[in-house]
Amino acid sequence: MTQKKLELFFSSPMEYEELTLEVQLDRERVIEINQEKGTDDLEVELFGTDKEHGFIAKMPLDDLIKILIEAKETLQNK
Repeated sequence: MTQKKLELFFSSPMEYEELTLEVQLDRERVIEINQEKGTDDLEVELFGTDKEHGFIAKMPLDDLIKILIEAKETLQNK
């Protein structure tokens, strides 16, 4: 089984005034974090599996926790 890659990308969706931070798994967005209520009250939107196109949003829990901590620190320290 190949290791799936989790990465962070800033994005600028039109529905938000502030930048958002996406967590992508193998280039597919699985989480979008917005800071519209400030960096102390971050909101998370989750995106799921797309079996029709062969994408399954499944990863080790420790990897997800690590990337979420990195995302929070990235937004708070920008």
